[in-house]
Amino acid sequence: MIDRPDGSLDGPPEPTDEPRQRWRIVFARDAATRDTTLVAGTRDAPSEAAAWATALGLAGLPIARTLGKTPRPRLTFAAPLAVGMSGEAELADLVLTERLPIADVRSRLASHLPEGHRLVDLYDVWLGAPALAAQLASADYRVVVRRASAPELADACATLMAAVSLERSRQKGDGRAVVYDLRPLLSALSVIPPATDGAGVAPSPAETSLRMRLRQVQDGTSGRPDEVVLALGEALGRSLELGPLVRERLLTADLLEGA
Repeated sequence: MIDRPDGSLDGPPEPTDEPRQRWRIVFARDAATRDTTLVAGTRDAPSEAAAWATALGLAGLPIARTLGKTPRPRLTFAAPLAVGMSGEAELADLVLTERLPIADVRSRLASHLPEGHRLVDLYDVWLGAPALAAQLASADYRVVVRRASAPELADACATLMAAVSLERSRQKGDGRAVVYDLRPLLSALSVIPPATDGAGVAPSPAETSLRMRLRQVQDGTSGRPDEVVLALGEALGRSLELGPLVRERLLTADLLEGA
């Protein structure tokens, strides 16, 4: 079960054996449910962790484990993925007790990832680097929006990006409403030009895809794509329907600086 802010598996942080290597796993994950509606505050991290623990046990890798009555693999995720959302370049760090070549680790992981997961890339990172969640800075999303045309949404995107502040209210689990400013969390927002199929037919004008970059904060308020769509609807003066959501990639601070 995951109960830490950094997304790590629960249990004390000290491993039972000496860590020798830390791998950053880049993976794709299908949506956890066919319902593509994002439910605010809903996460499937506990079941995700259990699936990974089972898969890693079958991979035969020398995985470092936590102390406690129930040792767990030293595996940490950058950020939980909301139910109904797929991910194209998710991040997780795995600690091993032996140094292994990348080809060996890649082959074992590729054939033993949880169902609905695919290995995208793999990096050997410094053991002493900060926790993965602490390095997370932003996330890129691709969102389908219905009930508005591309020109309308392009104007609404420009309105949001030109705003000095975008006051929003977010419900907490205890029923409290927390007011925050969405604008500093919104780094980029634009309409994706519609593609055509082989016959030159464009998608329905009532369905438009957006791309947005939202700031991610470990111990504070992070940007959420559903709330951006709500703000777009307010700018247009009507409610919008949220379609499929994809988290295209997670950006750590160093990657963001490079980009």
